[in-house]
Amino acid sequence: MGFSSVIGITVIVIGLLIAGSYIYLTMDTQYNKMFDAFEYKYNNMYKKLKERLVIVSVSSSTTQTNITIFNNGSITVNPNNFTILFDGAIVPKENITIVPQGYLLPLQNVTFIVNWTQPSRICVVSDNGNKYFYLVG
Repeated sequence: MGFSSVIGITVIVIGLLIAGSYIYLTMDTQYNKMFDAFEYKYNNMYKKLKERLVIVSVSSSTTQTNITIFNNGSITVNPNNFTILFDGAIVPKENITIVPQGYLLPLQNVTFIVNWTQPSRICVVSDNGNKYFYLVG
């Protein structure tokens, strides 16, 4: 082997090391993003599985409906992020009053006072995406 072949092999090895380190850094960054996405997904699935809300009572008149919900699960939920549907139509947030305000802890109740037309079907969608149904009447 001559002097030029040693330099050629050295240049090729250095090029391969640089390319390998670049590929490693790129793959490591993508792996971290993917791992964070999986962690976020599994945390959401855990919250959905541990959430157990029960519509305890519904009392309604022609313009107002009171919906009492009991948290029978093991996680705390935020009732301000709930969506209420009457007969498939979303009730606007400004027509809903929540008593008491704040978070719904396990084994506690919350009452939604809804100033809207009298429904025949009620659907409450929690902040974790679970749906709870109630038929009035």
